[in-house]
Amino acid sequence: MDVWRTVELSARLRTAGLRATGPRLAVLDALGRLGGHRRADEVHDHLANNGYDLARTSVYNVLRDLTAAGLALLADVGPGVTLYEAGSALHHHFVCRSCGSVQDVACAVGAHPCLHPDAATHPGIGTLDETQIIFRGLCSRCSPPP
Repeated sequence: MDVWRTVELSARLRTAGLRATGPRLAVLDALGRLGGHRRADEVHDHLANNGYDLARTSVYNVLRDLTAAGLALLADVGPGVTLYEAGSALHHHFVCRSCGSVQDVACAVGAHPCLHPDAATHPGIGTLDETQIIFRGLCSRCSPPP
């Protein structure tokens, strides 16, 4: 990782209230370079293939820390493997039922939490800060031609 990238990522970590440790810098950099929605194992493999020896458990711990600090997001795509992505802009996901591809979808209505349950119907819900919606169907590659 070049010096400018290290400085940039260090500042992001510190701004989020985290120390800029080597593992955190490496995982945050890997998420950004890999792009998209990634399993922790993919992040670990990327680091290993690029000469960074970090235990798999450490990758999971760093991803947890980055997510808690708002520097990475859990890509909620339903049951199965947890996916992570770089960034902090909350959004929804579309999952293709055929190929399994995952695509980001802007918030359906306004800004997060964007949808609110009816307080009269659900009086036990207090403060809502996030709504996760998973759209499912066939992506354009898997859809039959019109």
